[in-house]
Amino acid sequence: MDFDAKRKGTGTMEWADTTENICLGCANNCLYCYAAHNADRFGTKPRSEWANEEFTKRANIKSYPAKDGVIMFPSSHDITPFNVDKFIEVAQLMLAKGNKLLIVSKPRIECIEKIALHLYNWRNQILFRFTIGSINAELCAFWEPGASTPKERIECLQVTNALNYSTSVSIEPMLSGVHSAIEVVKAVDPHVTDTIWIGKMNKADLRITITNSEIAEAISLVHSFQRDELILWMYEQLKDNPKIRWKDSINVVLKNHNKI
Repeated sequence: MDFDAKRKGTGTMEWADTTENICLGCANNCLYCYAAHNADRFGTKPRSEWANEEFTKRANIKSYPAKDGVIMFPSSHDITPFNVDKFIEVAQLMLAKGNKLLIVSKPRIECIEKIALHLYNWRNQILFRFTIGSINAELCAFWEPGASTPKERIECLQVTNALNYSTSVSIEPMLSGVHSAIEVVKAVDPHVTDTIWIGKMNKADLRITITNSEIAEAISLVHSFQRDELILWMYEQLKDNPKIRWKDSINVVLKNHNKI
C-alpha cells in the first residue's frame, strides 16, 4: 500500500485505489471543477448551486471495511467548517481498520489543525496532499473563489509537517505559467516529505461556464501556457528533483516527445 505506487488509472485513480466523499457540493466553487461539471451534466446538482454543501448518506456510516491500497478522502469536495467534524468521524472509522488515507484539500487552517489533532495516533497511515496551483493570491481567488489563500495553504503544510505527518503538494491545475509552477515548487519543497505533483488544467473549454469576457480570456491564457514547448521547458528545469511527479496530462506530452 504505497502512496506513490505506479497506478494505471488517470485523474484521482492515479493517486488512489478507492475514493470516498461525504458531501455533494463544495464551498470552494472552483471554476474548473470536474465534480461540479459532472453533477450538473448528470442532473445531480445544478452548477449554480454547487457552492451549497450538503451531506450524503456516506456521512452517517457507522463502520468501514479494510481495503487494499490507498483511499483518497475526499475526492469531489473539500474539507470545510461545515463538514470537518463528520470528516473526522468517517476518517477514524477508515483508519481504525488499518486503511491508508490520502487527504486531499485546499486546506483551511482551522480544519487542518482539528484533523491533525484528532487523527494524530494514525499519522503513519496518512498522507496530506494540499493543492496549491499558484502562490498568487489574486489568481487563486479568481479561479477558486471560496477556497483558502495560498499563504494559508502553505501554513497548513508547515503545520502538518511539523507534527510529523507525511506531506505532499499538488500543482494541478497549474493556474499560471510554468515559471509560476516552479515558484510553487520552491515555496513548498522544504515542507514536503513525499511528492509534488504537477498537472495541466484539463478540459477547460468543457468544464468552465463562460459567463463573461474575463473568464473567456483566462481560458485562452491557460491554453497558451500549457503549450508543449513550455511543458517541456518546465520538465527540464524540474526533472532532477526527486519529489516531482507528473500527472497524466503532462505525461502525455512527455511521451509524445520521447522524454519518458
